Amino acid sequence: MKKIQHLIIAGCLFAFALPAMAQSEWPIHVFNRLRLGYDDNVYQSGGRSESRPGKKDSFRIVEEIEVLVNLNLERTYLGLRYRPSLIWYDERENDDTDFVSDLDVNFRYNFSPTLTLSLADTLRSNQLPELQDENYVVRENDDNYFNTAIATLSYNIFPETRIDFAGRYMVQWYDHDSPARKNNDYYSLVGGVSIRQQLASRSTLMADLRYQTVTYNRADEAMKRDADTIYAGLGVEQTFGPQLLGSLRGGMESRSYDNKRFDDNTRPYMEGSLTFLPTPATRLTASASYSIYESDVDAYMSQNRTHVSLSAAHDFTAKLNAYISAAYTLSSYDADYAIDSTLTDADEDAYYVSARLAYRLNRINWIEIDYQFVKLDSEVRNRESYDRNRVDIGWRIQLF
Repeated sequence: MKKIQHLIIAGCLFAFALPAMAQSEWPIHVFNRLRLGYDDNVYQSGGRSESRPGKKDSFRIVEEIEVLVNLNLERTYLGLRYRPSLIWYDERENDDTDFVSDLDVNFRYNFSPTLTLSLADTLRSNQLPELQDENYVVRENDDNYFNTAIATLSYNIFPETRIDFAGRYMVQWYDHDSPARKNNDYYSLVGGVSIRQQLASRSTLMADLRYQTVTYNRADEAMKRDADTIYAGLGVEQTFGPQLLGSLRGGMESRSYDNKRFDDNTRPYMEGSLTFLPTPATRLTASASYSIYESDVDAYMSQNRTHVSLSAAHDFTAKLNAYISAAYTLSSYDADYAIDSTLTDADEDAYYVSARLAYRLNRINWIEIDYQFVKLDSEVRNRESYDRNRVDIGWRIQLF
């Protein structure tokens, strides 16, 4: 049923973009990627739990289709990326295949030079999920879906002043037969306003105010983690020069829980990024954030999350390029916000490293080598620490 649903999505997206094919520039590109690889821990096991299989390595085959759409009209832009993947494991018992997919859609419409509407949607489906490379979150070990949709209306009051009204809907749901479904299905609504004031040709000051509500719609009353959060803060974007860009946002957030056993949780939040372009062929990016975050452990109301990441991309030649990224996440769980009173303070350290080397054979063919490393070091009761290495070599071809 999952495969049929994703094929239907792909067909609908293809039909939507079909009228644009009459344009002079073809707006759709389709790639196929076939990878052969090795996974040294297919069950994400630390080897110390009697309830989970031990550490097991396996040969694997990954077949992936990637559909890209870039449609530019006079007032409209549509960008789409759909990537379904079928993964087969040689030595994984009971379930030797995974079917996962990513979908990203971006839409923008310019009503006038001063008024713009932007829509963005991201859908992820996971089987036996792990440390996710997009948001570095540890999920429960069951098939799940995560979707986030954002709508932003931007109005330029003056040439130097812009106001953004934004709304966001997030939802996570597990398969019907998953034991994680009851306490971990949730949806969230966010609304807010941001004002951007350009102070000089290279500096922009921002002010943010937003409100969020989270609802765990299937949980019993004792396990509900429903909450409301208010954010208020300031930010700045700075262009230090043609090679260095930076941004910083910070403020206060206050989360109040529907469960009156728990006091409000008020803390500062921060996020910042820095992009350095030392040469036209090299790009370096660093980012860091700290905030109250949705708990990945259903026994805690929330977590205090610190996240840092680094990435680098370099083109050695017109045909040979490399990309590497690394991230670290510290999830701190406070006993004062534990549903189970016997739980103590606990930390989880999550590490992620990814590297890719790609060589372009000709106009439509590439050879790629990929490596991924993930590690979870957890103090949380009944959570097993593990590490995992994966390496692949693949062939990528542009079909059209």
